[in-house]
Amino acid sequence: MSLLERSSAYWKFAGQCAQCGSCTKACSSLTNNDVTLGQIAQMMLAAERASSTKEELAAAIRANERLVKAVRGCFFCTTCKNTCFAHNDVCDLIYSARADFQNLGLIEPDSWIGVQVDKEWDTFTAYRAIYGIGYPDQIRHVLTTTHEPESDCDIAFFPGCALTAYGSELTVEIFDAIQELGGKTTLIDHCCGSPLKSNGFYDRAIALCDLIAEEITFSGAKQLVCVCPGCANAMRTTFKRNGITDVEIISLPKFLNDHGFEPKQKLPDGKIFLSKACQDRDGSYLEETSKLLGIDMDEAAIYHGCCGAGGAVSSYDPERQQKRTEKKLSFATDDSTVVSMCPTCTYTYGSYLLEKPRPINNKHYAELLFENQFD
Repeated sequence: MSLLERSSAYWKFAGQCAQCGSCTKACSSLTNNDVTLGQIAQMMLAAERASSTKEELAAAIRANERLVKAVRGCFFCTTCKNTCFAHNDVCDLIYSARADFQNLGLIEPDSWIGVQVDKEWDTFTAYRAIYGIGYPDQIRHVLTTTHEPESDCDIAFFPGCALTAYGSELTVEIFDAIQELGGKTTLIDHCCGSPLKSNGFYDRAIALCDLIAEEITFSGAKQLVCVCPGCANAMRTTFKRNGITDVEIISLPKFLNDHGFEPKQKLPDGKIFLSKACQDRDGSYLEETSKLLGIDMDEAAIYHGCCGAGGAVSSYDPERQQKRTEKKLSFATDDSTVVSMCPTCTYTYGSYLLEKPRPINNKHYAELLFENQFD
């Protein structure tokens, strides 16, 4: 039996990688450690061949500082994948490595104990419990204190863990708008499992997404409206894996555009900088949001790359995470407004600006569309 539970992923990647070095040039984590993605796969396999027990394997990997830093320092921004001529599945490689790191005890419990989003309690559900945040009237597809399970919904609304915790009034306002425009709606108040995958709990993340898919199917919804591009990506993969073809996944900005929604606020004064989320790989959220806000994309200031929150890097190397956030915000001029596509980007920027204040407005796109705001 293999000491590495996901060794097949490394063999596959090592066989496909041409070692051209394009990924290394594109990624600071790879550049700083002078490795290619193919070499990460080779290093994992070499450590396994040199070990006879899991303890020996863990020690061999831990001793390879370049390997550990490259794997734990990945933001999952897929910049390296965008430069890969062979279109290798970069995320699968690093997710696999993180899973084996977790199995071998190489990821510290302190880094993930609060983000086990498939458990009853995590950072987000604890926050909601403390502040009395709940959605019994909106979660229609399960039994709540206000109704029986309902399976005749038209739309499932997926706000994501950050919005349901830190923007409860905004969540309800968006829910009401979707229902008014598109029909009977139910709310999916789960996390898409991204924190689990980042911390090496890949199989648990898959199981959580499968559970969400079951709930959406039971609800009867034929459209899934997602606020965050990361949630949309996770559910597209899940639907494909489960053979679900009769539910359309659509971004919140596109849904609102399609139904003639008019923003409830005027654009802020001053320059607007659009922060493209790394999970918005095809730029559809950015395009639809710009259209909805009346921003000319040919004239807009648009910036790419991870905000620093991806891949749970903050729990391993908080200084590197902060530098990434600082670099991403450095494009914004004073008295401007940074508009992000992903709620996680929004609160990452917000946390940074609390520590190092600058005269910058930090907004999620939904805050420019509706009256309520993030906490």
